[in-house]
Amino acid sequence: MVSLKESVEEKYGEKENESEDFGFIVFVSCSPEAKRGMFPPMMTLNDYNIEYFGDFSDLSSKVRHIRELDLTDNLLSDWAEVAEILSSFKSLTFLNLSNNLLNEPIDKNNNQANEKLDNVNLPMNKLVLNGNNVNWSTVVYLVRKMPKLDELHLSTNNLGDPGNTTLQHNNLRQLYLSCNPINDFCSVSMNLISNCSSLEFISLAECPVVQLPKVDDLQNVPKCLHSLNISTTKINSWTEVEKLRKFPGLNDLRIQGCPFLDEYTAHEKRMMLIARLPNVKVLNGGDRITITEREDAERSFIRHFLDTPESIRPSRFDELVAVHGLLAPLVNIDLSPDMNIKVSIYHKDECREESISVMQSVKQFKQLLQGYFNVAPANMRLWYYDQEMTKIAGPEEMKFANKELYTYNVIDGDYFVVDEKAQLRVLTGSPGAHSMVFGPTSPTGNNKSNGRSNFRKSPNISGSKSNNSRIRRKSSESSTPSHPRNRKKSSGRTSPTPAGRKVSSPSETRNLFSNSNVRNPVAQHYGEFFHSKVFPEDN
Repeated sequence: MVSLKESVEEKYGEKENESEDFGFIVFVSCSPEAKRGMFPPMMTLNDYNIEYFGDFSDLSSKVRHIRELDLTDNLLSDWAEVAEILSSFKSLTFLNLSNNLLNEPIDKNNNQANEKLDNVNLPMNKLVLNGNNVNWSTVVYLVRKMPKLDELHLSTNNLGDPGNTTLQHNNLRQLYLSCNPINDFCSVSMNLISNCSSLEFISLAECPVVQLPKVDDLQNVPKCLHSLNISTTKINSWTEVEKLRKFPGLNDLRIQGCPFLDEYTAHEKRMMLIARLPNVKVLNGGDRITITEREDAERSFIRHFLDTPESIRPSRFDELVAVHGLLAPLVNIDLSPDMNIKVSIYHKDECREESISVMQSVKQFKQLLQGYFNVAPANMRLWYYDQEMTKIAGPEEMKFANKELYTYNVIDGDYFVVDEKAQLRVLTGSPGAHSMVFGPTSPTGNNKSNGRSNFRKSPNISGSKSNNSRIRRKSSESSTPSHPRNRKKSSGRTSPTPAGRKVSSPSETRNLFSNSNVRNPVAQHYGEFFHSKVFPEDN
């Protein structure tokens, strides 16, 4: 069994008579008490498996100044041990005993605990007993022994309705009862807290509370109670919420996760609560409600119930109409941009009218056009024609594959032109050849030489250095071999022009809608032809 004394010495004490020449520092404090050889004024001993108090007779002078002690997640189960702590730590103002095993009541049979706590006024300000399964009689007994108690935490203790149990305390300001099976708020307000004249805050979060006290019973609620937490309860109607208007001092409310609020959005929840509860100044821990926000909420509340039959309208509706008047409903204007645009798409002599999404990229749009015109995206040039800007600056080529269409500001009536890139011609030795040939056909007629088709042996030529030398030749040249030194220079990248075929000049461009040619494309904007064809009224 581990004692509190052993744990204190282990964490905060000085180790003496160490046989080793080395060690490590467990805790260092720069407080004046520590410099005088005393323990620090705040101690935390979480999860040390402490089961009993221990003998502090030789350490009484070192612990008398300790103000805060945290013993969360230990194994204390006897209130007599807790009484030893409270009576030995004379200056203790904060004690945390969360998640221990203190589930037995303090009764008259526990003589040791009674002897330690009788006729003692403890200087305790904050007591935390979460997760111990303590009962109401124990709570009342401990509160009576702590006249300076300011804050009491009793969450997750399986505490039921208090019934006729009464807490009588003049200094208690905060009471936490969250996560307990408390169903009756009336018994809490009428009995438990009615004699706590300084109570300012109470939390019943995650308790199965269904109803709030009746208006006639609210006179028992302390007038100093200005903050209330009823989040995640089973309150299921606005009628219960409107009772909160009658709480005498309430101005800070937390109410979230209740069933009747599920049908509203977050904005609507806040609007409805602010409009119905004019006494609430802070809602759900947010900023203080401004005058503008309250007025907007009240006006929205009026418009929300305009179409509701008068018989089922809340009473608050008439109160707000008297202040703001009977307001007309607001016009719902949708300013979101159109996602689908109707455009025209041209390719050669073909025109299609399609509805396209502007949330796609140029790459995706080209893939769509491939299905329309059977033009591969890699061999496609795409032009965008704005109805107005095209007349001034010409069309815009859509070169960037990842750019979204909406960035072009496409609107209904705009159009696109699909053009094909110039086809790359494969240089061949002859019109009927299927492979690239850089020399004349071998005199023997055999085109295969050691698996290589691009190079062939030439016949013996007088003046050549050897019979095995290789000579590249254009297929358009004479088959009679010539001396390499006398061969004319050529780029080798152009194929011979077929007889009777006209060679276009560099200044000519192909028109997308006819076989005629347009000269000087720099001087004449690309797309003037299409503009005149699509918008004949501009001619």
